Amino acid sequence: MQNDRDPMLFSNSALNEYLIIALPYAEINGEVKEFKRDFFKRYGSFCGQNSCAHIRLMSFFQTEEREPRVIECVQNVLREIKAFEVFLSGFEFDSVSRSVYIDVVNKQSVADVYHQLRLSLFRQLVSLAFLNKHFVPKMHIGQDLSPLQFLHAVEDYQSKAYSNNFRLMRLHLLKRQAPYTVWENLAALPFARSENEMIGFC
Repeated sequence: MQNDRDPMLFSNSALNEYLIIALPYAEINGEVKEFKRDFFKRYGSFCGQNSCAHIRLMSFFQTEEREPRVIECVQNVLREIKAFEVFLSGFEFDSVSRSVYIDVVNKQSVADVYHQLRLSLFRQLVSLAFLNKHFVPKMHIGQDLSPLQFLHAVEDYQSKAYSNNFRLMRLHLLKRQAPYTVWENLAALPFARSENEMIGFC
């Protein structure tokens, strides 16, 4: 029996890249940008120096004509998840990607959202990109640092104290078209609201 999604797999429509992220409060964004400015002044330019503070959940390619389905799928998942607090504490390092990032304390809360999204998107869109089970939430300061920059980052940030938290009430869906250089905001998709939030107490 032919799947009604099959013709979409062979569409001639141009591919867009989509990105799903969680954005913190403006206060945290300002703090992260200050970390990045300080690092730039000390050690020079680096990948990610101009991006806003965010937790990246996933990115994937889909055709333009599938965009409404992407939005609907993400929104349907989030309608079943209540907003929750995300707690940030300290700095961690990845020697493989030579990156430095702010650690997320309650990783499983964010990871649960990721896994629900990837499974739902896979069922709807049948993309191999959604088969990846490995996800660790983090808020990057810099990625693909030079070996020397990475050594400086470990030295300077491993004992630096930092903590903050924000309420995750929505995810942001971004997209970019070929040549895939500039992201544009597509939609801010809310989580289910608690009773207090619906009556304006939060």
